[in-house]
Amino acid sequence: MKRFFINMFWNTINPFRRLYWFIFKPRTRGVKVLVVWERKILLVRLGYAHLEWTIPGGGVHRGESYEEAARREIKEEVGIVLDGIKKIGEYESRKEHKRDTVVCFRATVQNPIFHVDGIEIAEAGWYVPSTLPNPHRPAVSLLLQMAGIQ
Repeated sequence: MKRFFINMFWNTINPFRRLYWFIFKPRTRGVKVLVVWERKILLVRLGYAHLEWTIPGGGVHRGESYEEAARREIKEEVGIVLDGIKKIGEYESRKEHKRDTVVCFRATVQNPIFHVDGIEIAEAGWYVPSTLPNPHRPAVSLLLQMAGIQ
């Protein structure tokens, strides 16, 4: 039932967000974190928006560093507390008319256990990079390339 209301809210508010982005072309900041466990990567599928498999991440709050945002997003989305993370690159995205700077990190975990809330993140899983689930976002391949994982 919660997911129904989240989807209804998303479908109602998203056209207004897109219009705002189209008119004002705001600068935004985001993060993506390539979480690795035993040669597998963690992918998530959102419970709203594009519904495709992607690398976990999200927006950077005002006054928050990219690294702080990366740690917070992973904790919120999959319940994993990251020990060490390493910046592997960044990219600029102009999709949806925003000017988005996305800083990308890599983190290796020793334990494969994660927890998703079933609302923002519909599901998550560990995948071998050569057999990624479809459909997946282009950012997945980009981050694998940045990390030197094929």
